[in-house]
Amino acid sequence: MQDEIIKHTKNIYSEMNNEKHSFKEKAKEILAEILIIVFAVSLSIWLHSWSEERHQHKDAQMFLMGLKEDLQNDISNLEDTKNTLNKTQQQISVALHLTPKKIDSIKANHQQINSGTNFINTVVNNGRYEGFKSSGKINTIENENIRNKILTYYQQTVPQIGIVEKAYERLTSKYVDVLLSGKEDEDINATILKQKTKIILSGIDNFTKDSQTSYEDAIKQAREIIKEIDKEKE
Repeated sequence: MQDEIIKHTKNIYSEMNNEKHSFKEKAKEILAEILIIVFAVSLSIWLHSWSEERHQHKDAQMFLMGLKEDLQNDISNLEDTKNTLNKTQQQISVALHLTPKKIDSIKANHQQINSGTNFINTVVNNGRYEGFKSSGKINTIENENIRNKILTYYQQTVPQIGIVEKAYERLTSKYVDVLLSGKEDEDINATILKQKTKIILSGIDNFTKDSQTSYEDAIKQAREIIKEIDKEKE
């Protein structure tokens, strides 16, 4: 392309110095050469832009395909955590309503009392998203609906999960500290019956029930994004 522009530029220069042509003929030839140059430059710009758009579209599609896998893994991890919270809530509810009589009955039946000290740590696969966003390519996702849902999921919903888990960790750590604070030969069930422990158990009971909504919302959003990605392939 550069060679063609140089060629037609030389033609213009040559025509300007052509003594055999009249001014009108020179103007006609020079205008023709200029139009050729303008067309060539415009075509070059358009082809470059078209090629760049195709490349960006391909990158965006590859990103969405990879993101679908990440979200499927997220859903599995989020469901595992939600199930753990549900199990913990049930265990905590039992511990919260324990009485000396109930403890004696459980022991008589040779059953175990689960204290409900389950820790959680949901792994969210956000590396692909962060890399794509930091490279400035997020706007190459042409479907605005998908783009907005992805941004909401990673910028709002995922951080909210992190906040929930930090709060849960603080509550559970406090509960474990109380359980370990009893005398060395003290039955852990006696510690559970203490008023201080009951207060903490009540807090964990409410928290584990309420926080499951955050995981349900995250799972719902992830599934909606996957659904939108699948539509793009149709």
